[in-house]
Amino acid sequence: MVIDFSFSNYRSFKDNTEFTLKADSIKSKIDNTFEVDFNSGNTISLLKTAVVYGANASGKSNFIKAFLAFTWLIKNSYKFELNKQQIECYEPFELDINTQDSPVNFKISFAIDAIKYDYEISFSKRKIDFEKLDFSPKGQTSNLFERVLSEDSDYDTIELGKNLVDKRIPKKVFKNQLYLSKFGIDTPHDQLTTVYRYLTNINVWNASNKRTINDLSKEISELIAQPENEKFKNRLSKLIRISDTKIESISSKELKRKSFKLPEELPGEIVDKFYENNRIRTFSYHKVFDGKDEKGLREFDFNAKESTGTKVLFALGGKILKTLENGGVVVFDELDNSLHPKLCKFLIRLFNSKISNPKNAQLIFATHEVTLLDKDVFRKDQIWFAQKNKFGCSELYCANEFEGVRDNTNFELWYRTGKFGGNPKIKEIEFIYE
Repeated sequence: MVIDFSFSNYRSFKDNTEFTLKADSIKSKIDNTFEVDFNSGNTISLLKTAVVYGANASGKSNFIKAFLAFTWLIKNSYKFELNKQQIECYEPFELDINTQDSPVNFKISFAIDAIKYDYEISFSKRKIDFEKLDFSPKGQTSNLFERVLSEDSDYDTIELGKNLVDKRIPKKVFKNQLYLSKFGIDTPHDQLTTVYRYLTNINVWNASNKRTINDLSKEISELIAQPENEKFKNRLSKLIRISDTKIESISSKELKRKSFKLPEELPGEIVDKFYENNRIRTFSYHKVFDGKDEKGLREFDFNAKESTGTKVLFALGGKILKTLENGGVVVFDELDNSLHPKLCKFLIRLFNSKISNPKNAQLIFATHEVTLLDKDVFRKDQIWFAQKNKFGCSELYCANEFEGVRDNTNFELWYRTGKFGGNPKIKEIEFIYE
């Protein structure tokens, strides 16, 4: 589970920005929190959900993209070619000449198996400027590895910590590659591969992006097509059914090549790629009637016949249910896209419930939907806002920083009336047409 995430000089965020899932000591909505008992004997309380609000271009999407850039670099930098490949996710703050060529910085604190870890990186357009991994197995921080920069070589060296088990691993890494990235592909290691797997399994999705929804739908379709996932398929069917879609159930199956009528003159590699992308077909099942009498179920091609909102529910709902089943962290931009606010609240409540979230999975999301600012859904320490200052810098702050705000405060009213900030400042019509 994630404890803290901080970053600086990334997109619209110039200064160091700190986001935390540590829970305040307030007693309300205890089900929205869970306890982590570290091996050191220390205990902290963490939040299961957090939401970020803000006007258009306030920085809330850039906050989500910070998670994506961080995990993407860990997952992909192992394959960067020496001196040839720029680091694609290098996007510094460009409205200040002092930062436009400076490193981007990320740091995350998280827990795996009751042990706290801290991983920190800095990177420029073509090189990693800093990389360090610490852990605290017995309450005191101990280093697992730290990058040592080299000025006259094509690679940096790695200094391994005394508590790192099995030091028979490479101790050199190209300048544009993260050292941790190597332990998910070609170098297995009991400690480092575990950290790599955890961080790259933080799922980050833009729910308003059609391609993202299609990719996620394909992933969910593949899952429910597997017989061993029957329980998951049934649970997803129930979620879609109770959402008033009039769908009774869903299923996916693999079609045979002969099911597709393609021109014979198409090259084999194109046919193979088409089949791979379309071999799994999802179906929905609706009741059919003879007047008022029910006559059974009819099968429909899900992608061809169902609404955009139902397709989004299938994709996001499936990912949410899988995250709840396995544990972990899922991050969404525009969670409310094509979904009714009441349904969004239900999906959030799935994380806050001990029944549906026994493994304490965490949900972080950004939205414009103000009706989700419900005191019956969120505590004040779960609500965040993004806002730009006069210099074009995004700032992130929590509702619990405001004097007078309580957990029974009408959060939606405070936000609508501007008490929290984070609202657009729209000029009058006369200003536009003067």
